Amino acid sequence: MRKITKEAVKAFYNNYNYSKDNTQVRHSGTGSLYTSYFYLHGNLIATKQKDELIISNCGWFSNTTKERLNGILNYIGNAGIYQKRFEWFLNGEKWNGQRTKIKTSNGQIKLIENKDIKIKGFEFYNIL
Repeated sequence: MRKITKEAVKAFYNNYNYSKDNTQVRHSGTGSLYTSYFYLHGNLIATKQKDELIISNCGWFSNTTKERLNGILNYIGNAGIYQKRFEWFLNGEKWNGQRTKIKTSNGQIKLIENKDIKIKGFEFYNIL
C-alpha cells in the first residue's frame, strides 16, 4: 500500500482532515451525524457514517482508485477489489463501481447488493 493511501485511510477512520496531492479526507457533522469523506481527484469515492461505509469508483477504473478503495476496505476487514480481464470484482463478485454500502457491526463486515447474495459471510447491495 502506498504511503499516501496509508496516511489518508488513517485520517478517514481517525476523524481528522488530510490533504496531499490528489487525495483529500474531510469531515463534517457531530454525534451520530458525523460523516467522513474520502476524495480522489475531487471525486467522492468513500463516505463513512457510524457503522456504514459507502464506496464508489465514480466511473474511474484506475489502479489508483482501486488502490485507495482497497486501503479503505482492508482497514475494516479482508474485503477487497481486484481486476481480472479488465473487469472489477468486489469481494469476488463482479462490480460495476456503483455506490455500494458496506455495513460493519461488532467488527464484522456486511457488503449488501441489490441481489441480496450472500458470499463468504458478506452481503452486498448497490445504492441508486
